[in-house]
Amino acid sequence: MQWLAYDWDGTAVQPPVGFSMQMGADELVLCAQRAAAAQVRPGSRSGEFTPLLWKYDVAEFFLRGKGVKPYMEINLAPNGAWWAAVFDEPRVDHPGFDAASMPVRSFGRSESSQWAAELHLPLAALETLGWELSELHACASAVLRQADGSYRYTSTSMRPGEKPDFHRPWDWALAQIQA
Repeated sequence: MQWLAYDWDGTAVQPPVGFSMQMGADELVLCAQRAAAAQVRPGSRSGEFTPLLWKYDVAEFFLRGKGVKPYMEINLAPNGAWWAAVFDEPRVDHPGFDAASMPVRSFGRSESSQWAAELHLPLAALETLGWELSELHACASAVLRQADGSYRYTSTSMRPGEKPDFHRPWDWALAQIQA
């Protein structure tokens, strides 16, 4: 588990957000957790494709192959709801990719003092993008909604002082994925 303990401005995030990625025989497993209550999108449900998750607490995973495009964004809510998209350029949709039809399995547990969520992504979905899985680059991020309606952003690929922006595929490191 990798822990994100600071937000985009360098302020400590207590408790931190934990992320992990594990490669199975035919799937990539993305996990996130935090020892704090979560604000989840109303009406969202575990295992369902749901847009606009980022307006509430959410873990975000960004993935790309050897080149910087296309890249994939996956949002995973504390309750296990999920959303994904593929982009050719930052926030420019990749034509013909229907993320909602991917056979993703996800689930989560969101309680008053902690949450944990997991998403199982078939490797075949990544291979359709032409990616060599041995050269997968990644960035794990989180959007944490505060009680006053403001947001805190944290990421494995931050540039403190700049406006938070996770759509920077050229900054993502080669993924260290557990087997």
